[in-house]
Amino acid sequence: MPVLKRHPKNPILTPQDLPFEAYTVFNAGAVKYKGRILLLLRIETTERKTVFHVATSSDGVKFKVNEEPINYPLGELEKLGNRAHRFDMRITPMDGTYYVCHAVWLDPWGSCIAIAKTDDFVNFKQISMSVPSNRNAVLFPEKFKGKYVRLERPQNVDGSGAMWTSESTDLVYWGNPRPVKLPYTDWSGRKSGAGCIPIRTSEGWLEIYHGTCMTASTENYQLGACLLDLKDPSKVIAAPLKFILAAEEIYECVGQVPNVVFTGGACETDDGKLNIYYGGADTRMCLAQTTVNELVDFCLKNK
Repeated sequence: MPVLKRHPKNPILTPQDLPFEAYTVFNAGAVKYKGRILLLLRIETTERKTVFHVATSSDGVKFKVNEEPINYPLGELEKLGNRAHRFDMRITPMDGTYYVCHAVWLDPWGSCIAIAKTDDFVNFKQISMSVPSNRNAVLFPEKFKGKYVRLERPQNVDGSGAMWTSESTDLVYWGNPRPVKLPYTDWSGRKSGAGCIPIRTSEGWLEIYHGTCMTASTENYQLGACLLDLKDPSKVIAAPLKFILAAEEIYECVGQVPNVVFTGGACETDDGKLNIYYGGADTRMCLAQTTVNELVDFCLKNK
């Protein structure tokens, strides 16, 4: 039996479901907020500009999308570029504040990591931005020996890259980088990058990540799972060679970017399910379900 099960109502959000005209809706951050599941959606307009809209749900499947985008002014570094293209939010709750990590394609220099904070998901304030080229940043939901730690994916010249950790005392200056040495697989040999916010379990930090491989026609995305050490998350405890989800359905294979399943957030539901929200073909939002225990068992039995 597959460890992840696609929801029968997939895709759960398409551009046609939005209360305004849009080209795409995909790659959302996810978090529990005021008793509901909140998604921070990446939406592309018909001008191909990216905006972020909040969507909320009581059941984790049917979402109401806010008509107005979030208020997130450009940071000082973004103002220096010819164009700042933001994308792929991740949301980490910590100490009563919600921190978002996302990528910024800063023309003409490349991809940077930005960190911002909010307490209402309406107004956001940027904290910091990295030098290029880096992306797929995910902030752990607790500190390690008084330091913030994030997963990130430094990017090579050819676009490939793999997961690393770095640490900070203030969310501004980052250092002490360490590679996360996942085993090589044919489905993640080109890229591996953090997806969901790591989930603390008794066996380690559960991380759901993406991996890519080149085929004769496209770069295909898959999702994998691993367990990282609770005290030193750069150390891998278990990382199965098997993926847990691949682009197979029409809504994952056909769209703006074919053959993509890409997650930026997961939430546990009141009945114990783990909802994993993912973008299908960079065009629409989808949902796959499992439980934390099932994923942990999968990692331990297949390490």
